[in-house]
Amino acid sequence: MTSISVLSLPPSVRDTLLKASLDTVEDLLLYTPPSLTNDVPSTRFKRQQVAKGVSSGGYDRLMDLTPNEIAFAYDQAAAHVFETKIAYGSAHDLLQDESWLSLGDPVLDAAVGGRGIMTRAITEIAGESAVGKTQLCLQLCLTVQLPERMGGLDGSAVWLSTEGKFPYNRLEAMINQFVEKHQEDIPDMDADIIRENIYYESMADQETQLHIFNYQLPILVHDTYLSREGDDKESQEEERGDESPTGTRKKPIKLIIIDSITNNFRSELTVGSTASDQAGNQGTKDGFRSSILQRSADICEIGLRLRTLADQYGLAVICVNQVTDVITTEPTFHPPPPSFRPPPSIRDFPQAFHNTGKLKKPALGLVWENTINARLVLQRTRLPDPYETDGYTKSTSREPPRTLSVVFSPWSGYNKNNDPSQPGHCWYKIDETGVVGITPMFKSN
Repeated sequence: MTSISVLSLPPSVRDTLLKASLDTVEDLLLYTPPSLTNDVPSTRFKRQQVAKGVSSGGYDRLMDLTPNEIAFAYDQAAAHVFETKIAYGSAHDLLQDESWLSLGDPVLDAAVGGRGIMTRAITEIAGESAVGKTQLCLQLCLTVQLPERMGGLDGSAVWLSTEGKFPYNRLEAMINQFVEKHQEDIPDMDADIIRENIYYESMADQETQLHIFNYQLPILVHDTYLSREGDDKESQEEERGDESPTGTRKKPIKLIIIDSITNNFRSELTVGSTASDQAGNQGTKDGFRSSILQRSADICEIGLRLRTLADQYGLAVICVNQVTDVITTEPTFHPPPPSFRPPPSIRDFPQAFHNTGKLKKPALGLVWENTINARLVLQRTRLPDPYETDGYTKSTSREPPRTLSVVFSPWSGYNKNNDPSQPGHCWYKIDETGVVGITPMFKSN
């Protein structure tokens, strides 16, 4: 972001833009109301005001400027962008700016492309109950705090829950194992600091959820970055004074987890409340249609908020999604799509969504699917394990094997042949340390 102070603007124009929260060149170009002369507020400008924690009254301050002054400021911003080339570059330059967050295990990372999940994107983790979705998210809350050289983002995490109580006990157990695992590489790693860098907020209903996404979350993310800048200055002063930094500072938010994105939409989906609705006539259909349309609008709004934050601050966004049954009127069972289908060969990965005899798919439909950038599916199969896995099959208490599959992703191609040596699929288990990938081996005859 570039401050508008670099532009040659009259002081009165610059002060008015600052009061309206158009304080960067990028904001000035993106959110200047194109219909200002008609006194019609820009919807995009209103959204920007909310995202930055500013009241919509900022638009009224812009009305103090004439159309010529607005046009002059806009032209100055456009000229600055063109001369300094801050808004464009090659595809290679864009790729170099991307960061990656490790899943906390080399086998899992290899399955999703080799480096983990990409920032500035929304990644969905879908699956049935008890497959390890929450476990994997807890693991990401720890991994994100590692330095970039170890697969982390040197940041903190925000956990937004619609499912009830936060799994504190499980997190505590994983923190102890995490500190022990990385003690050699990071001698000063402190469990208390790890806890302080995981924020938690409950979203009990849809109204609370929208309020958090529109107001609280953007402000929290912004404040952690301001806090980081202040801490960096303090660290520099300590270094100049030959004092070592304490390492107790909080880190900027680099990971947002929503567990789950589905729950509030499912629980609050209504079919109408009028007497005609309850009588089962046309009112019911109209009420249900209205509810579905509103849900789609809310999904799009949440997706816009998350994508904006992810892109502006370089965050990784993880949305946990539930699955739903696919109801068909056909008398015969039809196989599910390839991402949920058990391959014919024993060397391929069995799929839990098929062997139960039920057809399933991630919830929220096409609107949500077009909002996310990547989809990972976790599954637990009841079919026999065709692999020896370092003694894992010999355990008398072992659970059914689980698989992670990439359904679609811009950084990892889909594994059409289900080859375990190629990205796209992997086995995993859950133990006291978290989610651990398994390298498959053939059973000997």
